[in-house]
Amino acid sequence: MTTRGVTLAALLAALGRPAWWLLALAGFLVRGGVVLFILAIVSLPSPLVVSNIVAPWLVPVVLGRVDPGVLVPVGLAVGLLVIWLLAGGWVAAATEIVLIRSAREAMSDEGLEVAPAVRPGRLLTSRVAAAHLISHIPTALVIGIGSVRIANVAYAELTSPFEVATPLVFRIVGGAAVPIAAIVGVWLLGEVGGGLAARRIVLGGASLLGGLRGAAGDLLRRPIAILAPALGSTLVLAIDLAALLGAVAFVWSQVRERLFDSLPNGGALAVTLLAFGGTWVGALALTGLIDAWRSAAMTFEGERAVVASAVRTGPDPDHGGTFGASPGRRPGDWSTGDRGGSL
Repeated sequence: MTTRGVTLAALLAALGRPAWWLLALAGFLVRGGVVLFILAIVSLPSPLVVSNIVAPWLVPVVLGRVDPGVLVPVGLAVGLLVIWLLAGGWVAAATEIVLIRSAREAMSDEGLEVAPAVRPGRLLTSRVAAAHLISHIPTALVIGIGSVRIANVAYAELTSPFEVATPLVFRIVGGAAVPIAAIVGVWLLGEVGGGLAARRIVLGGASLLGGLRGAAGDLLRRPIAILAPALGSTLVLAIDLAALLGAVAFVWSQVRERLFDSLPNGGALAVTLLAFGGTWVGALALTGLIDAWRSAAMTFEGERAVVASAVRTGPDPDHGGTFGASPGRRPGDWSTGDRGGSL
């Protein structure tokens, strides 16, 4: 089966298992996705207000002066971020482990051949969470380097902008497009690398370092086959979030107008609230579905690669080197004595 085939098979498997949506959504939210949903219903301040808030903090840094009064809140913010990364990463790792194991069981149920199960060892959740954090060390370095350029652009746009017709966010993104693109690219590679390492740890029983080495080797040996399912589903997720969160923001603006109306119409307000609730729930459900598809696609591709590698190094004579149907599992499978069929 090709990479395109396992990606489609993963989508079909995710569509029929709503429980995966909830698990994937939980992992997505605790790893930072909740911020996106909050921003959809929060009114961002105007550039003038942002300038008044940020300038007292940003100007000393740009000029090379560090005020001790700035270090305390910055240190507190960094501490809270570290706690969130550790706690959220651990919870996300726990949900990911369940998804990986469930995806492997789905492959077996559908007649796709899987590698023999192994014992994953101790501290499984901690090892998976650590694999994701270590995979994002390059991301942290690129953020640290790129943030200098982004801060300089933000400072210039806040203090002496050349034009104010374009929204502030777009001006900052345009002026710092290169570092922002580098951050996004390295972050995506870290996500894929961490996911590959997690699957080697969960399915193959690899150690933390062994999983990371194996993930790096997979990216070097088969970059297209590895990156296509992950990046393709991530692109779909990004488009989905942009569209759905835009819809949530629009409906929420209508709710606010009804709430602050001097003569509110109860019926219109109720309909608007129902529309907002439905849009919000729909956005969460679809996000969970696509994230579950992404997780299953990476698991399916990883298992396909392991089985294909085993066939190349020494095919099992009982299977003949093909993706054999699983005998006796579901009506319509091949008979036990005929295992030469392929999918």
